[in-house]
Amino acid sequence: MGEFTLGHEFLGTVEDVGSDVRRFKKRDRVLVSCTIGCGGCALCDDNLYSGCMETTQMGPVTNIFGSPLNPGGQAEGVRVPFADTNLFKIPDGLNDEQVLFLTDILPTGYMGADLAEVGPGDTVVVIGCGPVGVFAQLSALIRGAATVIAVDLDDGRLEKARARGCRPLNPSREDVTEIAKSLTGGKGADCAIEAVGNPATVKLALDVVRPGGRVAVIGVVAGEQVSIDFFPVMTGKNITLRSGIVNPQYYIPKLLPMIVQGRIDPTEIITHRMSLSEGARGYEVFDNHEKDVLKVVMTP
Repeated sequence: MGEFTLGHEFLGTVEDVGSDVRRFKKRDRVLVSCTIGCGGCALCDDNLYSGCMETTQMGPVTNIFGSPLNPGGQAEGVRVPFADTNLFKIPDGLNDEQVLFLTDILPTGYMGADLAEVGPGDTVVVIGCGPVGVFAQLSALIRGAATVIAVDLDDGRLEKARARGCRPLNPSREDVTEIAKSLTGGKGADCAIEAVGNPATVKLALDVVRPGGRVAVIGVVAGEQVSIDFFPVMTGKNITLRSGIVNPQYYIPKLLPMIVQGRIDPTEIITHRMSLSEGARGYEVFDNHEKDVLKVVMTP
C-alpha cells in the first residue's frame, strides 16, 4: 500500500482558500467531514456523500481522509477538496474537543439510531461500547428510547454505559437475546445497532430483535463474510437491515445544535490526550487497550 498520512477525524484553521471557495476564508475555525463529497452529483444531492460519483471513481470507500488517495489530518496541513461541501465552521464558544467527533464517530453513532429508526418508547440493543457504540447509545436516548441495552465484554465500559442510563449486559455471563425478551414481554428488542464490526455480533443483532424489528450495522465488517440462513433469520421475522458509511455532511447540521444546547457532550469519550509528536505512542495505547482507553486526542 505504501506510505500515506493518517487521520480522518480532524479540525483546524483555514490557511488559504482556492478561487472556487465561497463559504470560507482564511483564519476560519473549521471541522472536516471524514468523507469527501463533491456536493454536485446525484448521490450528493441525495445526501449520500460517501458514495459521491466524483470522489469514488477509484472505487468504493476511496474518498475518506487518511487513505492512500487522500492524505489525512495528522500533519501540519491538509488540502480539503470541495471545501464548500466538506468544511463546517465551528461556532464561537465551542472548543475543539466539543466538536472534534462531529467529523466521523458522532454522526456514525447517530446514523445507527437513524437507520434503525429509533423512536420514543423503543427498546434498543447497542452491541459494542467503543466510541461509536457510546454515541449510538446517546443517540438512541436522545431520540426517546425507553430502554437502551448496552452489550460489551468490557465491564469497565459497561459501568460507564450504566452511568449514562443504559442497561449493561456482558454476553460472556448473560444471554442477550433472552434478556431482551424478558424486558419486552417476550417479543424481543425493537431495534439493534451493531457497532463492533464482527460477523458474530451482526448475527446477534439479527437475533435480539423482535419480528418486524430494525437492525443497523455501523461496525465495519471487512474481509469477512456474514453467513446466515436468510429465510428464518430475515424473511421469516420481517426484519429490516440497513448499513452504510457515514455522511457527516448530512448529520453535522443536525448534531451541532445539540452540542450547543448541551443535549450531548462528545468529550465524555476522551480518555487520553497527547501531542501529535506522540502519535505512535497513541496508537500503541489504543492497540494494547491500556488504562481503560476509549479515545485518544492528539494536538499539534
